[in-house]
Amino acid sequence: MSTWLSLLPALVAIPVAIVTRRVLLALGLYVLIGAVILAQGWLPDAISRLIQIVWQVVSDRDNILIIVFSLLIGGLIGLIQKSGATEGFVRWTEEHLTLDNQRKPAILALATSMALFIETYFGVLIAGLIALPLFDRYKRSRLQLSYILDTTCSPKCLMIPINAWGAYIISLLADQGIESPVTVLIQSLGFIFYGWIALILVFVVALTGFELPWKLPLSKRVVGELPHFGTTIVPHADAPGHPRHLWYPIAILVAGALLLLLLLGDAPLAIFIAVVLSLGGTAWYYRKEKVMETTAMIPPVIEGVRVILPLMYLLIFAFSVGVTTHELGTGFYLANTLQGELDPLWLPFLVFGIGCLISFSTGTSWGTFAILIPIVVPLAQVFQVSPALLVGAALSGGLFGDHCSPVSDTTMIASLSAGVEPIDHIRHQFPYALLGAALALGLYLVAEVMLT
Repeated sequence: MSTWLSLLPALVAIPVAIVTRRVLLALGLYVLIGAVILAQGWLPDAISRLIQIVWQVVSDRDNILIIVFSLLIGGLIGLIQKSGATEGFVRWTEEHLTLDNQRKPAILALATSMALFIETYFGVLIAGLIALPLFDRYKRSRLQLSYILDTTCSPKCLMIPINAWGAYIISLLADQGIESPVTVLIQSLGFIFYGWIALILVFVVALTGFELPWKLPLSKRVVGELPHFGTTIVPHADAPGHPRHLWYPIAILVAGALLLLLLLGDAPLAIFIAVVLSLGGTAWYYRKEKVMETTAMIPPVIEGVRVILPLMYLLIFAFSVGVTTHELGTGFYLANTLQGELDPLWLPFLVFGIGCLISFSTGTSWGTFAILIPIVVPLAQVFQVSPALLVGAALSGGLFGDHCSPVSDTTMIASLSAGVEPIDHIRHQFPYALLGAALALGLYLVAEVMLT
């Protein structure tokens, strides 16, 4: 379609999410308005398109695997929580880490999330599991935890592209006739300025406790009051509470995911199988260690799935937004409208700015990459600009919206993993994203001048 109407769903949904703080409502409106536009205003056809969009999401293999392994991780977390392993890990951390109490939780969250770079959702959920008890114990804001989880989520996967992110971008570059796509990707890593700035900021926050002085208004219920595993699943009376009962399941999960990813080359399938193996292996290990009886393991697994169930609804709606956006051609309309007559000096600046607009409107970094890379590769050839610089600017722009858009799936997962309202997480994180974007814009101007 690629007309100005393709912007309408985002223009309605984003303010609704911010004002009402009901993200599901905003996502639903996005998809509904998009279906009406695709049906050219005819309601019966709009309902049919809406059903088609949702069916396309729930029948997609990768989407199903992502949703199911997220729910199974919830079950695994519930089982670990019931065993008392989380409390045992908190005690072990207090005894063995020499950092002051205020820095322990943030540094642990940062280190864990950065180490799990093989897949976005996986790292966020596991890092949240490990760090949240410490944040609550030391009265640290859960909003800071959600910021750390979200900020390290996509940038780490892009900066260490030994995962599905790297494979995806290499395939996009190869499709544009790039002879050495791996080389171009590696060269572009240094030009992903927004990603590097975001990581530097989150390291500063974690290491020093620094917070930006300007903040958007938040709701009153943001610290330790929302339901989470620690509040809904209480360790059983005879729980030994050994930290090894936490390390064993995570070791199976991480090792299994890495090995299967190398063998299969399919991130969603590899992590799904790893989660199933980890859940089964943990049940066997707990039985062997006499942590709990087999029959006692079923209720916490079910409760863990129930706690994370809202994530399933959010993911279905978020994926539906992605399908709707693609069918409307929102990103292509923005890119083509803003492209115009370009001065080579402004190319990286404009590519990054357009990428920010597209990713913020659509909530998808991968979708933004798919739109911009086919545009920037020929632009680099025509204007004789470094392709690595323009590709880096496009990747940077995609990260911005993935980081702070109210319709981004990773934003939802980070907030749920930290036990905070998604819209409060967005309001807390947005000033950091704006600061990072402003600095990145300046760096792209400097970089083009220096490379000219």
